[in-house]
Amino acid sequence: MQEPTQPLTHAIVHNEGCDLHYWRQGHGRELIIFIPGGNGHARQFFAMMAALCNSNSGRFTCVTFDRRQMSASQVTPPNKNKKFSPGQQARDVRAVMRAVGGFDKAILFGSSLGGIIAFQFAHDFPEMVDHLVSHEAGTMSLLPDSAEVFDWCVHLVEVYQTQGLEAAAAEFGEKLIGYGDEGIPKTVPPEPENPRNFWDNEFPVLMGFCPNLWRLKENRVSVGTMRGVRCKDAFFARAAEEQARILECPVYLMPGHHGGFEVETEAFLGPFLDMLSELEERRAAGGGGFVKRDKTGKV
Repeated sequence: MQEPTQPLTHAIVHNEGCDLHYWRQGHGRELIIFIPGGNGHARQFFAMMAALCNSNSGRFTCVTFDRRQMSASQVTPPNKNKKFSPGQQARDVRAVMRAVGGFDKAILFGSSLGGIIAFQFAHDFPEMVDHLVSHEAGTMSLLPDSAEVFDWCVHLVEVYQTQGLEAAAAEFGEKLIGYGDEGIPKTVPPEPENPRNFWDNEFPVLMGFCPNLWRLKENRVSVGTMRGVRCKDAFFARAAEEQARILECPVYLMPGHHGGFEVETEAFLGPFLDMLSELEERRAAGGGGFVKRDKTGKV
């Protein structure tokens, strides 16, 4: 008999001048918090949450949220939108976790910018992290060609300032390899104001920011990184391997593109659970070195 679908519930928690809208599914013993990337909205994780809750009954409580200044999570007057603060966004994750209640630790899954926020959360609140899984967090300063990538980002800022949002987004979109592959569904688009906030307030900060991964290693945070097979050599995919080398953690080659968890959820789910199992085993064994694993089913 098929298990009934567990409902998705919505709530709001206020933190540092912003109403954070979050969604919860399941009532399991392990909390997973899904942190959105630059598009900012929670809806991209609903398929993953449903799959985890309905196929692993009793194991997971899944939570995600619209990030600060994105979608429903807007600052309250007289507060105004501000430049991206990694520490503040980490505190937003903490506020959501506390609002859910009942958990001292969480599994974090962050994709893209969400992965950077997850790293920062683990830096600031290591005692609150069970495991951290970062999917293609674009820490460009770690790349061998970081100067070239940084120059390209400076160019994009100039394009945004002189030619507008559409031109900058189109050029950035050329790096999102795999989105046009045959048979791949489209991702859920963000609200129209989200890209404007990203380019105005987030991208200029992210160009030069990288969390202190050495501190995560020193604190023995349980970490794994992921890169999508469809992304090929995109800078954010290559960054996942550089992070894993520093952290001496597993890096998985995963199904899908930069948003593969959203549109190839069934293929993504098994390797995601494999990663959690491996992190449990490595922690029990006292850690281990950098390991690459191909989880795409390729020969």
